[in-house]
Amino acid sequence: MLRELRLTQNELINTRKRWFQDDYFDLFTWQDDTDHITSFQLCYDRLNNERVIAWDNEKGFGHHRVDDGEASPHKNMTPVFVSDGPFSAEEVIPRFERASQQMNGTISCFVIQKIIEYVLQQQLGTN
Repeated sequence: MLRELRLTQNELINTRKRWFQDDYFDLFTWQDDTDHITSFQLCYDRLNNERVIAWDNEKGFGHHRVDDGEASPHKNMTPVFVSDGPFSAEEVIPRFERASQQMNGTISCFVIQKIIEYVLQQQLGTN
């Protein structure tokens, strides 16, 4: 089950960043001062082959693999997003629905709704 972790600071004024985590997901949301979600990043399969589906109200959608920067034992680099293949909605959506059952329903429903919107855009070939 996803549980909220407390962040010590927010880097943007008038924006609240929230972080929810379990063994499979990391969900980061950014909400404005009226609690509307302005963007999110849903990282999944975080302990194996971490990928992220992201949405931003200005930039739209993205789907990426997370390169953790740990390729060399001699140099640690900052994790970055790199291009990845198709998004596995049939795996991620049901798993997120189960994991988010105890979360704020407004947030989990918003994320699911946006993921479905992304999948439909991919099927239509638009972005």
